[in-house]
Amino acid sequence: MLEVIVENAVDAKLAEKYGANRLEVVSAISEGGLTPSYGVLKEIIGATSLPTMVMIRPHSHSFIYNESDVRAIQTDIEVVKKLGATGIVFGAVTEAGKIDTNLLEKVLEWKGDLRFTFHRAIEATNDLEEAYRTLKTYGKKIDQVLTSGGTKSAVDSIPLLKNWIADSEKNSDSLQILVGSGVTDQNIHDLHEALSNQAYHVGSGARMAGSFASPLDPERIARIQKVIQS
Repeated sequence: MLEVIVENAVDAKLAEKYGANRLEVVSAISEGGLTPSYGVLKEIIGATSLPTMVMIRPHSHSFIYNESDVRAIQTDIEVVKKLGATGIVFGAVTEAGKIDTNLLEKVLEWKGDLRFTFHRAIEATNDLEEAYRTLKTYGKKIDQVLTSGGTKSAVDSIPLLKNWIADSEKNSDSLQILVGSGVTDQNIHDLHEALSNQAYHVGSGARMAGSFASPLDPERIARIQKVIQS
């Protein structure tokens, strides 16, 4: 499964045309991705038949949220459900650098039947292995964890990612590892050969010139898919 980041309906149509399997819908990618507006999300869902995973992130300052943020998060989740998206992408940590389980459990309740990916907020924790073990305790309530393994690029965390993938595959009731950050058509062969993972997440690596300022690149997406599907 190849998930591609999109910010608008044009991106969504092209991602589907070029062979993506799923979309992560965000706004403000220059800030790491924030919750898209109602209007943008409605346009994207209407433009594609691909599954749509929507970023729920009210600000880019950190992954720590106050009471006002939490109310906004709950409202945004209701909007996502109303518009018929597939799921949400969310993560939160405490000031102590641990998974914010109190908020996570509220979000898991609010999401209802939506699919759920815990995003790279896991990289903002002070102990990656502890954070992973914490997320594992929720079983299939968490479908996936999007992670680079704690480094800027996933290719620099292959040993850790390989261990997590093997661990998650041992238990059919466990979450799945969604490998993302720094994934490109240039490194996907080595990455996939080492990991043999089932799911990858691509952002700028799916675009011309490797930049979100440029359109999606059909050739890059095709090369990545060829490796994943081989």
